[in-house]
Amino acid sequence: MDLKPVIDSEEKGRADLILLLAVFVLVGIGIVMSYSASAVFAFKQFGDSFYFLKRQILWFLVGSIALLLFQEIDYRIYKKYTKIMLLLSFILLILIFIPGISHGVKGSVRWLGFGMFRFQPAEFVKIFIVIYLVKVFSSERTGMANQVIQLLIPMLIIAVIFILIMLQPDFGTAIDLLLVSMFILFVSGFPFIYILMLAIVSIPMFYLLIYQVDYRRARLMAYLNPWTDRFGNGYHIIQSFIGFKKGGLLGTGLGFGTQKIRRLPEPHTDFIFAVIAEESGLLGTSCVCILYIIIFWRGLSISLKAPDEFGKLLGIGLTLLIIVQAFMNIGVATGSLPTTGIPLPLVSYGGSSLLSNMIALGILLNISRYSNNSGLTIRLDNKVLQ
Repeated sequence: MDLKPVIDSEEKGRADLILLLAVFVLVGIGIVMSYSASAVFAFKQFGDSFYFLKRQILWFLVGSIALLLFQEIDYRIYKKYTKIMLLLSFILLILIFIPGISHGVKGSVRWLGFGMFRFQPAEFVKIFIVIYLVKVFSSERTGMANQVIQLLIPMLIIAVIFILIMLQPDFGTAIDLLLVSMFILFVSGFPFIYILMLAIVSIPMFYLLIYQVDYRRARLMAYLNPWTDRFGNGYHIIQSFIGFKKGGLLGTGLGFGTQKIRRLPEPHTDFIFAVIAEESGLLGTSCVCILYIIIFWRGLSISLKAPDEFGKLLGIGLTLLIIVQAFMNIGVATGSLPTTGIPLPLVSYGGSSLLSNMIALGILLNISRYSNNSGLTIRLDNKVLQ
């Protein structure tokens, strides 16, 4: 007898407390460090040293409520709304290009909103796309023709989303989404030859997007040897290196860093890891990296114990959304990757980033409540069996 049609639900266990603790410790570090990195700039720009701190605390409270809310919602319900999520993703990303409701900063138009309320749609679109891909790739597939169709349609959708994000332009977020999509495809069990073919086909596109765009090509050259243009494209990464050197083992002390003052670009967002390195040294950066490792470990553990394929892939996808972005940000700050404007998740200042990550972690915590459950509730002919 096939019990799948009669399985109603599983009794929910407790959320993963280790993951929850790691998240709140990381956010706490982020609030402290984003204040330290932004206080001088905030005072000069707005006459209030606490300008960014107050807003980050507000977003933290909103994000905490969202996390607690989403950890109570059965993750399987999202399967029903993937078409709505896709439609909303396209609408939000297209609205970015409509003057009057979109807002730009330093040449990039990435925000929507009115007055004080603004948000970055791409941060939430990433979650929508992950849920959509997980639904598609977790379903059964038989025959080569079905596999090809099941692969091509999502990849075309990803390509359109990728282009819309690139046009903002937001290269870091676009690459983050693309990498996570490839990882989901890989862990879902698609033949490796398909993934290899996609990678080969993508080479000309990346050549056009990177090497044929002047400022991206300049950043790539600066990444290979920043000292060849130390006062131009290599300046920021060199200043990040100096921050790491000044920090040493224990750092200069909280608030006593100097690289954040007119040296590092966006010290409270993109280069906050360099500020952490200068003020708390190797000890502080190691603690941050360990916390991300804990999130990665708990995310994978939750995913592997999920009761269904959708939960497994969704857990992995949401975990990678945070970890891949963290890897990219830390890679830029340490000179391991070319410069891209991408925040350090849960740590950098930014309401949209913090809220979207807290929502993703709330969904992951909901999966953990089913992963940790040892019992199964079955409804059969209106009788409950356990």
